Amino acid sequence: MTSVAAFDSSQITKIGVGVIIGLVVVGFLLSLIITAIVGRIILLVVVVALGGLVWQQRTSIEDHVKKCQLDMSFMGVHVSAPKDVRAQCAKISQ
Repeated sequence: MTSVAAFDSSQITKIGVGVIIGLVVVGFLLSLIITAIVGRIILLVVVVALGGLVWQQRTSIEDHVKKCQLDMSFMGVHVSAPKDVRAQCAKISQ
């Protein structure tokens, strides 16, 4: 028969402490990675939303200019049409 050596209490304590330290380190690294990923996802959502808002406003300005409706606003700020656009609209309306 072969004999199997068992762990004594000091070895089990060392292994337990090592496992706990390993789990804390892995948890800390995962928290850093997850925080970075979540931050990037939030940043992506904000950038895409702002891009969509600017695109919608740009389209609204473009439609107003095509219809010669020169009382426009871009994100709540009044925008005046350039002189050449005003001249072209005046020429079309006559």
